[in-house]
Amino acid sequence: MNVLAQHGFGPKDKLTRGLEQGCIAGAVLSPRYLTPDKMRETIAQLRGTGRQLLMDPEFFATAYLRHPQPNLGTLEQWDYFQPPRRGALISGTAIPEIIQRCMQAQADMGLGEWIAPSVYVSAADSMDSGIALNFVAHARRAADAVGKGLAFATLAVDRDVFLNGAGLRDIVDALTAVDNPPDGYYILVGNGGARDSGNQIRSDIYHPEVIAGLMYTNYALSINGARVVNGYCHLLGPLLGVCGAEAAASGWFSGLRQFSMSKYVKEESGGRAPVIRYVSTPLLSRIKQPDFLAYQSVIPEVASETPSDALYNREEPSRTDEALQSWEAVQALSRACTTGDISADLENFKQRVHRASELWSALQEAGFAQDVEANLERLETIREGISLFEKLAELA
Repeated sequence: MNVLAQHGFGPKDKLTRGLEQGCIAGAVLSPRYLTPDKMRETIAQLRGTGRQLLMDPEFFATAYLRHPQPNLGTLEQWDYFQPPRRGALISGTAIPEIIQRCMQAQADMGLGEWIAPSVYVSAADSMDSGIALNFVAHARRAADAVGKGLAFATLAVDRDVFLNGAGLRDIVDALTAVDNPPDGYYILVGNGGARDSGNQIRSDIYHPEVIAGLMYTNYALSINGARVVNGYCHLLGPLLGVCGAEAAASGWFSGLRQFSMSKYVKEESGGRAPVIRYVSTPLLSRIKQPDFLAYQSVIPEVASETPSDALYNREEPSRTDEALQSWEAVQALSRACTTGDISADLENFKQRVHRASELWSALQEAGFAQDVEANLERLETIREGISLFEKLAELA
């Protein structure tokens, strides 16, 4: 599975260095932070053999155009970013033109793989669920009308969709039954807003049924021949690779590691910059640099043992160093866990979850109490999610 950069505010040299050093295989670019001219310039700069460059149209954010405090960045400078009448979405009459305009914009940027727009689905049995499926059904035909490009349909859903087991299966069944399916899917799972809690980002996405549902969606689509790219994944990315995902994207701050629609609304500014963190693959967690050094002095096995580790054994790394280490660690975990044999890979991942729990317990016994219980709880959630997935996919 490939690791992609989830693009956002403040890229600086993160993308170029990530690509040059092989930490990432490409990027999902955001028109919220790039005007059309700047997008074209960025794509030309990043283009290279074997690199996967995509643009997330973020069309679902048109829902906030009339919000009293929108936070849409440069999205409004893109011609396709216009909300149609609700009735035209429900009837489907506006959908083909919306997709074509959006894909044409991406083609004009020089991209050969196009992500179709869609709406955000808040519930499995909602009207937006039907609208989103209509966008999927038209994606391939719209791409053909634009030119020779690969079409990825967007599936942007709230985590609550995965809590409705029957509704989730209905959606997946509908996706796999599309007559003229897209080449692949770009999947986003949203939540009510991530919150920083010590050594990791905690959010409602870490729920057994949500993890199982996301795994099942990747599995069902991939075994039916679809290419699947997951956005805003971070440490869940390798687990989705086990289930057949082609790629997973993650960025350099919390809003680029987990998706939330709340980012399209302005929040109160202020506060301190987040501290530098280190991704420990043995702990399956993202921890503060001082904690990493303290943990490593007692239990050396907590280190990811990737080249970027050297950056954390001296003065505080830069933000770019932090991003590179994060991508490098996720990439290493993915390569260690995705062989193509799903049964063996799931067992491998379960053993890694078990080992991570042992390491956290050992740290607790060594006197490190902060966030241990939260991490143990999160690891148990992942374990339960894997178990639920195995039942859903009839692999258990």
